[in-house]
Amino acid sequence: MSYGPKIRRQRRRRSLILWGVAGLAIAIAFGVTRASGDSELARVYLDLAFDVAKTEREAAVAFSSMIDNIEDFDRAAMIKLLERLENDTEGLVDELDAADPPEFLQEGHLFLRIATTTWRGALSDSKLGLIALTENVLDEDGLATLTRGLVDLRVGDSAYVGFLSSLTDVDTELQGGDPPIVSFVPSDLDGLFDAQELARRLFLTENLGPVQDVAVADLRLEPASVGEQEGLPVLASTPNQTVEVTISNRGNIAAAGIGVQVSLISNAGDLWEARQEIPLLGAGELTTLVFSNLPVEPGTIYEIIVTSLFDDDEDGNDRLSMLFLVNPEG
Repeated sequence: MSYGPKIRRQRRRRSLILWGVAGLAIAIAFGVTRASGDSELARVYLDLAFDVAKTEREAAVAFSSMIDNIEDFDRAAMIKLLERLENDTEGLVDELDAADPPEFLQEGHLFLRIATTTWRGALSDSKLGLIALTENVLDEDGLATLTRGLVDLRVGDSAYVGFLSSLTDVDTELQGGDPPIVSFVPSDLDGLFDAQELARRLFLTENLGPVQDVAVADLRLEPASVGEQEGLPVLASTPNQTVEVTISNRGNIAAAGIGVQVSLISNAGDLWEARQEIPLLGAGELTTLVFSNLPVEPGTIYEIIVTSLFDDDEDGNDRLSMLFLVNPEG
């Protein structure tokens, strides 16, 4: 059947309208799908970003509190805290690197990544600088390292402000509202975050200096006493009398090569000695040494003396002794 020119033009217009409507529908569907995808990506990313920010906030509060109250910390506690903060923030940069934020969050993501990276290095430098200055308050390298760390903490704080600004028009209701405020150098404490001032405070704080104190904490005879005679503990005669010696590192730094000597002196003047060495004992740690086959005879009174041969800062706890009697009847 042949149509006239007018009918053919009407059919073409109708076809164009139908194709236009179909194209518009496809475009709308694509836009909705893309918007939905971006919304989900945004939710996942913001959940991660808020978790990172919360971890950094906890670290910032702990670090700034330590700086504010550094006189209340001994060296071991200060180092332990700084190491914990390093460990807590260790993997945050890697988590952000693996994230896939939508385009409208890319700028904030960059600011947050700069902040976490800078804070991480700053904590490490601050730790190294503080440790060096507790060992020698005039350590120029330590002072420079601490200065660099404190400057970088401020750089990280500034980058985080950029992250917050990027979220001004972003809906964060699903994350519980506004993101956490993070400031490693609070404005009201800014004057304390000065390397020279911290060095001065460390110099005036006795318990932040390195202290070496290895003590003989206890000695125990085994088999133990079976009674008492004239005020002396009485031990049964045995072919394998031993003494267990507990050594304690009461200082705030590790001690290496700790020599321990046991001396056994009889009432007849006979002397027996033995030595052992502890390769390494960390601050606050205890260890026990066993000295076996003490040469004891029935009916003899002995003095046993345990001595730490380690050269430390406290001499008053380097020695323990006791008198005992070996049962005359075996």
